[in-house]
Amino acid sequence: MAFAPGGGGGDGFQVVMSDLLDASTTFHNEAATYKAIMPDGGPACPDGGDGAFNQSLQVAVQLIGALHLQAAGVMEDDSAKLKKAHDNYANTEESLTQLCNQISSPLTIR
Repeated sequence: MAFAPGGGGGDGFQVVMSDLLDASTTFHNEAATYKAIMPDGGPACPDGGDGAFNQSLQVAVQLIGALHLQAAGVMEDDSAKLKKAHDNYANTEESLTQLCNQISSPLTIR
């Protein structure tokens, strides 16, 4: 986002299309990187020396693995939302351009 010249636009900001697309790509790439740092089966569970303790430790380690995957998923969702915002702005800009062209040439209005 950048400040609009003269403070125009919503609260003095304007959307920079390339920034939305770049942010979407970055979130997508970082989500994949973050997901890849954890082994598929989650982190290895150390031996605590006691069966009951090991069971509790295993549950905690599995939860850590699940939370890790959830965080990667949230990052991927954010990437998709940024891409959708980019696409919506691009579609709106295109629609407004078509409308302006039709207004300036009324015979082309359908």
